[in-house]
Amino acid sequence: MTKVKDIVDRLEQDFPKEIASKGDPVGMQIGSLEQDVTKVMTTLDVRPQVVDEAIEKGANFIVSHHPVMFRPARNLDFSDPQNKMYADLIAHGITVYSIHTNSDKAQDGSADWQAQELGLKDIEPFALDEDGIAIGRKGRLLEQMSAYDFAYYVKDKMNIKMARLITDDNDKMISSVAFICGDGGKFWHQAVQEGVDAFITGDVYYHVGHDMISSGLTVVDPGHYTEKLFKYKVADRLKKWNEEYNWDVDVDVSEVSTNPFQDLF
Repeated sequence: MTKVKDIVDRLEQDFPKEIASKGDPVGMQIGSLEQDVTKVMTTLDVRPQVVDEAIEKGANFIVSHHPVMFRPARNLDFSDPQNKMYADLIAHGITVYSIHTNSDKAQDGSADWQAQELGLKDIEPFALDEDGIAIGRKGRLLEQMSAYDFAYYVKDKMNIKMARLITDDNDKMISSVAFICGDGGKFWHQAVQEGVDAFITGDVYYHVGHDMISSGLTVVDPGHYTEKLFKYKVADRLKKWNEEYNWDVDVDVSEVSTNPFQDLF
């Protein structure tokens, strides 16, 4: 029987915990390394509806991108849906393991997957973390295009309904691009310093958007949910390893959208 530790050991070869950003609570979240695994489900977030889905599907191991416990629980009052979710995980014997910034920074991890999704060429590291490992990537578009068209290009490539364009010139020509998966707004100054034509990241704050425009930087904010790419890519890798190592474990991708926002037009 395949155990959680067998799968975790292989995951940590590709996504070492040691390269996660300082303070990022990656790794085991809930459960036991010694638990037998029959079905693993990949997800971006671990939310109550995702746990309900795992229970319904019979998954007893969840691999997520975002850690379950960014902040410690102050109590375990089950009237709080999040606390009840922890209880449900434990009651149904579901182990949770999270791979966050160590996926962003890993070779052939989230940043590289997004570079491929965006169709960039001449890809290089961008935005070194404290350990000197890049958390983002930069590259060049196959064809130069206006800032306005570039925003639609990002929207199309990432298969999203809406993207926010931040620029003082819709006709500015874009060729070189840098990006940070998820929320990487704090790195926008580096994009200016490196002279890229455009920067892509999610969750740009209103006043920061003004500063970006003042600096002359063009930014496209596709939101945070674009990181859903993680659950498909990791599932593909688990399926491949399942055959290589004869794990005999079912692999499933969460079908639940954990995007908290609705795009209304």
